[in-house]
Amino acid sequence: MELEQNLTAALMQSSAEENKSEEAWPAVAHLHQPAEANQLLLPERSSCLAVKTYLRMCNLPFAEHNSDNAEFMSPGGRLTHLPLLRLGPVKTFAEFEPIVAQVEAIQGGNCLGSWMSEDQCDNIRCLVSYVENVFTLAEINMSFVDEANYQLYTATRCAATHPWPLSTIRRFAKQKDAQKILKVYQWQDLDNDQVIQEVGICADALVAELEEDQAKSYFGGSRPCKLDALVFGHVVAIMTTKLPNMELAEVLATYPRLLAHCRRIDQSLFDGKLLTSAVEEQEKETE
Repeated sequence: MELEQNLTAALMQSSAEENKSEEAWPAVAHLHQPAEANQLLLPERSSCLAVKTYLRMCNLPFAEHNSDNAEFMSPGGRLTHLPLLRLGPVKTFAEFEPIVAQVEAIQGGNCLGSWMSEDQCDNIRCLVSYVENVFTLAEINMSFVDEANYQLYTATRCAATHPWPLSTIRRFAKQKDAQKILKVYQWQDLDNDQVIQEVGICADALVAELEEDQAKSYFGGSRPCKLDALVFGHVVAIMTTKLPNMELAEVLATYPRLLAHCRRIDQSLFDGKLLTSAVEEQEKETE
C-alpha cells in the first residue's frame, strides 16, 4: 500500500513538473513582423511596438524576426493580426491582448500588474480594450480612408513584397479587410475630424487617469502595467511614422502629459531611441 502511494505521488509530481515546463517561457521566444522600413503599416507598427514594450517590461527574452509572410503565419486576431509570437515549435499568438493573456497565464501571480487590487485590474482591463479599439481604428481609418495617406503611404507598403499583378490584388484585399473592420465597429462613415475627436476623447481619459493621483508614476501606480505598454506603442508609432497627413500626431502633440509619460518609458526601456530623439528632431525642424 505504501509503495503504491509513493508511486502515485511520484507520478503526480512528475506530471506537475512536465506541465510547469510546458507553460514556462522558452529560452528564446520568436517575435515575427514584416519589415518596418517598407512593409509595416501604422496600426501594425503600433501593435508590434506595444508587444515589444510589454515583453521588455516583463523582462522576458525574445528574438525579433522580419518575416514577409508574418501576417499569413498569424493565427488571426481582431484588428491587425500582428505581431506573431511563437513559443516553442507549435504555440503561436498574435496581437497585443492575446499575447498579454498568454504571458499572464505563464507568469501567474508574478505577472505585470499582479500587485494591483481587483478593482484596479478591472479598470486597467477596460482601459486597455478602449485604447486598443480607439487608437487602432483611428490608425486604420487614417491609413486606408484618408486619400493622401492611402495613395502615398499605405498602398505602396501593401504591395511591397509582391510582383504585379499579385501586388494589386494584395493591395485591394488589405483595403477591403480594413473597410470590413471599420464597418464592424461603425467607424466606416467617420471623417477625419470625427476620428481626431475620438482620439482626443481617449487621450483626455488617459491624462485624467495619470493625474488622478499625483503620486502615480504609471497608470497602475508606482510600477508599469500592460496599459503603459499599449499606450506607449500607439503614441510612439503615431508620433514617429511619417505620413502625408499627420493629423493624428498633431492632436497627440497637444497632450504634453501623455508624451512626457511615454518619454519616461522610452528612456527606461529603449535609451530614448524611439520617441525622445524623434520628437527632438521634429522640434528642431519647426524652429
